[in-house]
Amino acid sequence: MWKKSKILKILVICFIILWFYQYYEYQNLKNIKISTNEFKINKGDNLTTVRNQLCNKKIINNCLDLKIYTYFHKINNIKTWIYYFSWESLTWFFYQLQKWPRIKYVKFTILPWWTKFDIANYIKNKQISQIFLNLMTNKQFIKNIQNNYPFLKEFWKLSSLEGFLYPDTYFFKKSDLKSSLFPQLLIKTAIKNFIKKTKKLNWKNKYNLTKYQILILSSIVQKEERNIQNKPYVANILIRRYKNNWKIWADWTLCYGLKITSKNCSKYMFNKYLQNKSNKYNTRANIWLPPTPVWNPTLGSIKSVIYSKENNYWFYLHWTDGKIHYAKNNAGQTTNKYKYLK
Repeated sequence: MWKKSKILKILVICFIILWFYQYYEYQNLKNIKISTNEFKINKGDNLTTVRNQLCNKKIINNCLDLKIYTYFHKINNIKTWIYYFSWESLTWFFYQLQKWPRIKYVKFTILPWWTKFDIANYIKNKQISQIFLNLMTNKQFIKNIQNNYPFLKEFWKLSSLEGFLYPDTYFFKKSDLKSSLFPQLLIKTAIKNFIKKTKKLNWKNKYNLTKYQILILSSIVQKEERNIQNKPYVANILIRRYKNNWKIWADWTLCYGLKITSKNCSKYMFNKYLQNKSNKYNTRANIWLPPTPVWNPTLGSIKSVIYSKENNYWFYLHWTDGKIHYAKNNAGQTTNKYKYLK
């Protein structure tokens, strides 16, 4: 009898420990954020198929914890639909799967060659657009962002959040887009995505560039070369120019100093603007890097700077078909200009 009661006590203790562990995991999972462009529920799908989809797409990394969560949280009547989520809690995620009518989400795409001026232009409401632009350089807001996301402190003291809004498609509630708080939501969502994409990057490089210098150069590469195979070669040319006290000669950068959209930039590519040294973003006239990134680069552009490809070229130009042509010296560049730009 004594042995049986002892075994029973042990089993009860084990059950209590297991229960508390499961409850603890449940509480942690409630704080997990779901971000996915599209989550499709087909006819006949149930909780098991939803869990499998979350795990297979790696939206949730710990599948065991997810089972624990759904054990404590009764989830019934999952509705057939295509859902969109942008950094929603797991509780809200499952709530939406059972809700009718559903909240409508709207796409908001930040393109790879967009600046804050392009994003502001994309926001139709002028008042909200101006709030967005103000926040991008607001010292207190930037300080709060860095405090909330310590990873950004590694980029030292920032004067702008340009370069940290990761180019991607995001989904927001329709009501969000009309709110004066939307700029904060957009910036924080895009920065979280940037951190997620770049957190595991090894930023060390043979040219001893700081993280912020890498980000500035990668933002230039983003606009200068769209072909992912050519990016590391263009990046290496720009790095060597910078390290050898050359002018970067990336004409597009000057438009950032003029505070105009990328779409309107080509109108300013003539001598009056190209020779203006007072424009700190004019890399045609000045021997330095721009003070901040000039576009929001993708992971591919950032990697192209960190892992740039050594080459003997110092110049490049693009033909009308977008194909790149390299040159080792001024004479070669002049030949390419005569051959491809005439």
